[in-house]
Amino acid sequence: MAVPQRPPRSWDELARANPSGADFVITLDAYSESLEPPWPGQPDAALWAYPDVIVGAGPEQVAHAAVQMLFSLRRRLELLVSLPMQGADRSAVRSDVRDLGYMR
Repeated sequence: MAVPQRPPRSWDELARANPSGADFVITLDAYSESLEPPWPGQPDAALWAYPDVIVGAGPEQVAHAAVQMLFSLRRRLELLVSLPMQGADRSAVRSDVRDLGYMR
């Protein structure tokens, strides 16, 4: 399965694409979290921080760390989509999404 090639999108373009706002904004590193602009509707935010896999490692270590990170991210996303969103207490869902960031 080939991954479609798409150019990066700016925050402004994402905000225009979904004017009703997002339910959650999940950031994958702390540095980017500090740069996030305000989102329409002020969605809940979660930080699922991952280390920079390229810093201070050789090609073999980078490849291994990247694969580990992708497996971890996939598992978090699987758990995210399995959360009961409809009719659930908003604060409980917010806590669950944020707690997924502490999984290893």
